[in-house]
Amino acid sequence: MASLGAPWGEGRTLGNGDTEGGLVNANRERVRMRARRGGPARPFALRTGVVILLSVCVLTLAACSSKGSASSSSTTTQASTPTGGSGSSGTSGSSPGVTATSVTVGQVDDLSSPIPGLFKGAEDGTKAYFAYINSMGGVNGRRLILDAQDSTFQGGQVATVTGTQIRTEFALVGGFSLLDSAEKPLIDIAHVPDVGFSLSPGLSSDPYLYSPLPNPEDYYPLNLFKYLVKTYPQATKKVGIIWENATASTTAAETAVENAMKASGIKIVYDHGVGPFDTNFLPDIISMKNKGVKMFFSTELPDNYAATLAKQFQQQNFKAINIEGAAYSSQFLGLAGSAANNIYIEQGYALYLGQDAKTVPAVGLFDTWMKKVDSKPNFEIESVYGWASAMMFAQALKQAGNPPTRAGLVKALNNITFFDAGGLVPPSDPAQAIPSGCFLLAQVQSGKIKRVAPTPNVGFYCGANSFLKETGYTKMVRPTS
Repeated sequence: MASLGAPWGEGRTLGNGDTEGGLVNANRERVRMRARRGGPARPFALRTGVVILLSVCVLTLAACSSKGSASSSSTTTQASTPTGGSGSSGTSGSSPGVTATSVTVGQVDDLSSPIPGLFKGAEDGTKAYFAYINSMGGVNGRRLILDAQDSTFQGGQVATVTGTQIRTEFALVGGFSLLDSAEKPLIDIAHVPDVGFSLSPGLSSDPYLYSPLPNPEDYYPLNLFKYLVKTYPQATKKVGIIWENATASTTAAETAVENAMKASGIKIVYDHGVGPFDTNFLPDIISMKNKGVKMFFSTELPDNYAATLAKQFQQQNFKAINIEGAAYSSQFLGLAGSAANNIYIEQGYALYLGQDAKTVPAVGLFDTWMKKVDSKPNFEIESVYGWASAMMFAQALKQAGNPPTRAGLVKALNNITFFDAGGLVPPSDPAQAIPSGCFLLAQVQSGKIKRVAPTPNVGFYCGANSFLKETGYTKMVRPTS
């Protein structure tokens, strides 16, 4: 098959055999592609009762958080123990969390619920980069300490923990929670920078949120779709899609994806939103064959379901070009077997599971330090976000004064107009919250995931870097201090 391109995801096997890769990829994709007025992105790919739990809890946050702020577990991380503990203020008149030898930052993750260890990767990635920086003496002579706290999947707990961290620690870095919108009013009142990736639309457009992968509500990248139309003009006239119809907001988000596809010239002839417990795609495949589908596209099926789909494609001798956007994981090839061959994978970051380690130094560094800080590291999307967030924070901290201040950190973050984590993620403009339209195309060839044209050997394909821009949004204005 000719070289194409496609995936953007990854996955991790849970105890029941499901993966959370779809959940994380879904949220990443949905905050970029969602129908902006349809509400925040919601999880959809967890195939047990968890998907219902998430839908109910997120849509009725008050009810889920009304149980009170249960005490959370916490992990205070430091590569080697510096002088000055978490939450202590320096004696030099600097901001909270700063001592003569250390800077402590906070992070809130979904760790114990709704699934144990759900976003542990965010903590691991942040911890790994801090360990790397600390091995070289820290930033301006200060070692970096991470105080990672559990959200317990309660909005009240997120607010409580964030409030404490704002009072006692320098900034928020690398957090990953489905309920992160609870942080917004607190960071706005306290003028505290939050360096990370948001899963909720309100926080993603907040002036104090600085993301290494900006995801503003009014932009959707078109480059991939335009490339497909140019390269496969006939196949893109007969496209079939399957998406997760879990909540009203996932439906709205899918509308945004389809609007972008149509704006690029793609014609969708088969469109099916499957339920959270649907695992048999044979009826879809038969329908797509009958409709003459030449290209299949999904941003939503995690590794195990993408593998099932691939096997059923093979069983039915269905030859449509298969483009998956959430299948990238260490397990996909084993799950799909020979049916994985020729599948295209679309990535919004480098092939961080090791395929790019020799050609992209940032991937090799990421892989090395993830293994140094944990014997069983979580190589997943949140790990990349945690690492990239920690890296951008450290870059700004160098210019935030000595001793650093929060105002100095804000000023330094406002000057970061180009960031790509050394090639681990596509280039973007965090200061102005301008996302990247660049992507990486990969394909399974002879049982291995490899970059394919138009992706270069190093970096990403950016093309015209065009976007579908929605109207009706007020331009975000960054704080000056």
